[in-house]
Amino acid sequence: MAKLTLSHIDKIYDNKVQAVYDFNMEVEDGEFIVLVGPSGCGKSTTLRMIAGLEDITNGKLILDGQDITAAPPKDRDMAMVFQNYALYGHMTVYENMAFSLTLRKEDPNLIHKKVLAAADILDLSSQLNKKPSQLSGGQRQRVAMGRSIVRNPKLFLFDEPLSNLDAKLRSSTRREILLLHKRLGATMLYVTHDQTEALTLADRIVCMSMGRVQQIGTPLELYDTPANLFVASFIGLPPMNFFTVLVSGDELISPFFTIYMSPEQKQLLSEYQGKHVTLGVRPENVEEGGVVPLVVGTNENLGMNTLVHGHFAEGNPESRITCKFKGWCDYKKGDVVKVTFNKMHFFDKETGNRIVKA
Repeated sequence: MAKLTLSHIDKIYDNKVQAVYDFNMEVEDGEFIVLVGPSGCGKSTTLRMIAGLEDITNGKLILDGQDITAAPPKDRDMAMVFQNYALYGHMTVYENMAFSLTLRKEDPNLIHKKVLAAADILDLSSQLNKKPSQLSGGQRQRVAMGRSIVRNPKLFLFDEPLSNLDAKLRSSTRREILLLHKRLGATMLYVTHDQTEALTLADRIVCMSMGRVQQIGTPLELYDTPANLFVASFIGLPPMNFFTVLVSGDELISPFFTIYMSPEQKQLLSEYQGKHVTLGVRPENVEEGGVVPLVVGTNENLGMNTLVHGHFAEGNPESRITCKFKGWCDYKKGDVVKVTFNKMHFFDKETGNRIVKA
């Protein structure tokens, strides 16, 4: 287990392209951190710098009080699980899991105990004599995790380990990783573009865009109080709906609806009187039974919930909205449903940052 500090980390390639800007974070001992963001946002580059597979241009990397910024990968006491498993096809599962320990020339009896213990944790005991080609994708990924476990590293690094699996295997393997973290109490850093993985696995999430950290916080913090429009749009499925509204007296006025503000909302937006702000509302915070008329476009019945896609003004893409209603809905195209917003988020129109109390 380990404590990791990233201090003002930059990554600039030889062609002057900067992939990561001023990354700062402290990872506590035993914490599960998930780096999430769209492709090309710098999350995998950050993980590779931590592993020593990419050089750090500026800044410091401190592991348990020791500066490892320039240390080679073999001296960092970390184990990395890759997207493509990186298993040796000619070796058995047992040999794959034991390989790093064999290279270290550890005692064969100790290697045997470590491999059997890891296999038991990952439910691989009956697969030890098989070759990787005889395993399912989920089993191969567990072998890759087992290879890391036997090393007993200070830090586990995961680089999109589930992206090659189908939806059902992703879900089951995600649970296994969560159980593994609880059982080992290990410090883990995990990279993904899948927000479901981020929300279900993380103690804290690092949300990145264009090489910059947008917000660091618990899953609930990023979901409930997104720092800016990017986080609000990226975290949450379906994504948040956005509308431009004018703050006028007690009202929020858009071309499609008018909403009366609560005293708390009026106070929050007191400095924006006469100005436009961006109103955000999550699909699950749109409720039936209000006063704002919504015209139904399509339904997606999901069993316990129904996604209703509609609009406030036909032909205007800015009036489109997605709602997540409870239960099974039988709305038809063209039906009018009156709705209300039971929770709203407000963002500065110029900066995109969340509007908070002064």
